[in-house]
Amino acid sequence: MEDLSPDERQSIIASLDEETAAEALAELDKRLTSQIVETLDPEKAADILEEMDPDQAADVLAGLPPEASRDVLREMPGEEAREVRELLKFEESSAGGMMNTDFIYVGEKATCQEVIAWIQEKDVDLEQLDTVFLIDINARLTGAVAVGRLLLAPKDEQMEALKSEPWLAVLPNAQDKEVFELFDKYNLHSLAVVDKKRSPDRCYRGR
Repeated sequence: MEDLSPDERQSIIASLDEETAAEALAELDKRLTSQIVETLDPEKAADILEEMDPDQAADVLAGLPPEASRDVLREMPGEEAREVRELLKFEESSAGGMMNTDFIYVGEKATCQEVIAWIQEKDVDLEQLDTVFLIDINARLTGAVAVGRLLLAPKDEQMEALKSEPWLAVLPNAQDKEVFELFDKYNLHSLAVVDKKRSPDRCYRGR
């Protein structure tokens, strides 16, 4: 793709189904991806971005001229557009700018059996399901459980007994250097991004 002319790239992307196009664009340089999306019809561009993770879609839109970005957002469904707009408020190099809205959280008092049954009923991207976040009765983040520990624990074990230590989370304005250092130091797969009330609205997933 990077060796093709702009017209050739546009022609190929336009010919692909939305899911395949999204996967292809996710592998390209962000600047090149934004250039390709800018040349597409806004409705086609919106359909492709819907297939991306919200943080990836936000990165693409951030690279577009404001008017083009607004045109694409207008074509996206309300919930997806809202999530992307929220991410666009943050600096790209901050935890808020890198975070993803697609994650699993459950009550800390739930049993392993209950959580597994609940996940099985959901439309979950299994390739990205590595961590389950825990909240208390006040909807505040209290910890995280690796999926491996969840699967190997007794069925009646409460989730809070499986929490990883230490308790880790960052605020949206944390810079990427701090985030990456935590991933390296504690060998993380995912890290919660919380507000000042410790509400786990987002997470950053390592890539």
